[in-house]
Order: sequence, then C-alpha cells, then structure tokens
Amino acid sequence: MKFKTHLAIVVNLMLTGCAAYELQPLSMNHPANPEAAAVPARSVSKTLAYSRTDIPSTQPVLAVAAPQSQAENQTVVGEGKVVATVPNASQIVVDHEEIKGFMEAMTMGYRVEPPSLLEGLKQGDKVRFTIDVPKKAIVKIEKGPLLAAAEPPKGQGSPPPKAGAQQTVVGEGKVVATVPNASQIVVEHGEIKGFMEAMTMGYRVDPPSLLEGLKFGDKVRFTIDVPKKAIVKIEKMQ
Repeated sequence: MKFKTHLAIVVNLMLTGCAAYELQPLSMNHPANPEAAAVPARSVSKTLAYSRTDIPSTQPVLAVAAPQSQAENQTVVGEGKVVATVPNASQIVVDHEEIKGFMEAMTMGYRVEPPSLLEGLKQGDKVRFTIDVPKKAIVKIEKGPLLAAAEPPKGQGSPPPKAGAQQTVVGEGKVVATVPNASQIVVEHGEIKGFMEAMTMGYRVDPPSLLEGLKFGDKVRFTIDVPKKAIVKIEKMQ
C-alpha cells in the first residue's frame, strides 16, 4: 500500500514539474534562431595553402639554348690578286680590295684551311676568297677573271700627313715570304703600338734592294714610313 502511495506522489511531482517548465526564447546570436545574423565567412588560411605555381614541378627542366652569336659561322668574301703563297706555313698573301665591314684595302697574309687550297695558285692570279671570321682563315678560294686589287687613281695618292702625325714606326717579326718582282715582303709581326695589332702583313719595300739576302724564318726589325706605307729599313736580328 505504501509503495503505491509513494509512486503516486512521484508521478504527481513529475507532472507538476513538467507543466511548470517553459523553454527560454533563443537569443539573436544563437545559431538556431532563424532571425540570427549570418555567420561571417572565415578567411582561408594560407599558412599551408599553395597555388599551382607554388608546387614544385616534377617535370624535367629543359635547358634553353642561348641565341647564337652573330660572329659564329660568319664569313666575308673578298677579291684580289695573289702576291705569294707560303705552303710550308699554310698561308697566302693577297693584295685585296676593301672588304666592307671587315677590312680596308691592303696586302695581307692569311692562314688557309685546308692548305690544299693553295694548290695551283701562283703570283698574279686574280681570286675571290672566303674568310671564316671566327677561324681567322681563308676557307675557300676561286680563280677567275675578277677585278684586280684596287689601286688609287693616278694623281690621287695618299694625302699628306697631318702636322705632328707619326712619320715612322718600328716593328719586329719573322719573314714569311719575299716577293722581289712586286717589291714586297710578308712579315708575321708583333703589335706595333699606335699603328697596328699583331698580324701577318704584306708591305711594300722601298728600295726593293732591302729584300736581298732575306729568307723565310729570318727575324727582322723593320721601319715603316707611314706616309709612304712602305718599309724603308730592315735589320736582321739574331
């Protein structure tokens, strides 16, 4: 009997408590409130975020070829007259016209590659030749009825030197060839300061008797008369 009485009291209390309880209204900041303001979007963390450009590529890196230098494989063509051939030095001496953009008209010695290009050439032959600029060598020679090496018109020689200009210069070098019938000598010389860089060069000799006794390989000291553009003194060196 007592148990039933106690059970009735508990049930009565539960019903009374539930009837008295009311839900509190939701605040405006509560996410369940339909009238609550929208939650602002959070900024994306970039601490560990990468774009595609930030991710290292697994593809092999291709080497980009540098643009080819204009000097590479560059050639120039000249025309002139053979002064001498020096097979044992693989060289030819040519009295040539101006080669525009490369060299003024002059008598010049050039290395020949291959040396077989010298075969059949003789003094006085008119030739067209191709110079490989990087190699500093003639790589092609054609014989033919070409214009002779340019000569200054009669009555229009070298202009008189300016006052105070250097009248003579002295150089040292080795005889490559002598051409008595053209009154010329070809010398492989060092730099002549203030006048010409080291090169193999053909010069007119005045007087021609200076060539007597000179041979290939002789070491010489020579004096150039600048206005005349000629060697006027030659001394053998030991």
